[in-house]
Amino acid sequence: MNDKIKVKVSSFVANILEIDALRFKFIKNGKSNKNALLNKLIPTLVEVRKERRSQIENILKDEYNRADSENIYHAVNTVIDRVYFNDENLGELGESIWIRPSKENISVFDEIETSEIMLTAQELSVYIRGLLNEYCMLPLYKRETLVFDGELDVFSNACCSHHILYFRSRSTNERHKIFAFDYFYGYWMNSDNFCVFYDINEKKIMATPLCDMQDGYIIKQKFKPSKRLIEQLQAYCDECDFEAVISMEGEQDVL
Repeated sequence: MNDKIKVKVSSFVANILEIDALRFKFIKNGKSNKNALLNKLIPTLVEVRKERRSQIENILKDEYNRADSENIYHAVNTVIDRVYFNDENLGELGESIWIRPSKENISVFDEIETSEIMLTAQELSVYIRGLLNEYCMLPLYKRETLVFDGELDVFSNACCSHHILYFRSRSTNERHKIFAFDYFYGYWMNSDNFCVFYDINEKKIMATPLCDMQDGYIIKQKFKPSKRLIEQLQAYCDECDFEAVISMEGEQDVL
């Protein structure tokens, strides 16, 4: 695996990556850090591709009883890439992006080079471009859930289990100890995804964009909310203007 990977992309894809890096706060020295964004994003996109292949193979085996399902699903995935995520839909390949795999993700890029491109009969740069083409065709709220798939998974688990969750705000660098209550996908005008929680130390009900959460982890201790707190959290969700929760956390004192 080379230290850096060059991928030719359309200006459409390059612009989306630039916008997302800034919007999702992947910034270094005042500029967008697309390499950090891509290192976080690409492992999830690879898993999405692998899961889709698995679903196709299972359908062929279970519903169509095809003994040659493995050969068919290889062909189907290649066709999907060429038809839906090809370069012609997005314009000329006039831009270049460089990816430097991080130490944490080097195994993912090795897997792409040794396994994925053999399955899809593509070169490394073509395979990665296909991932990015697919990503950039998605609406903003869905792109955010892919970039922050891990954070959303931790928050969702905390919502279900009532275990206390710690996380750090990307915008303020403050640590929060919270009771996770609910999350909302970006069906509003600004397409953000929001997490609603009760800050245990601050004793406030708050909402923050998903992309502002990082370094989250759940502890064994559970939080037992009162009936009144649950009612207040639900009322906050029902009444909160989430479109106003963009650059600052919306919050409400608990009575």
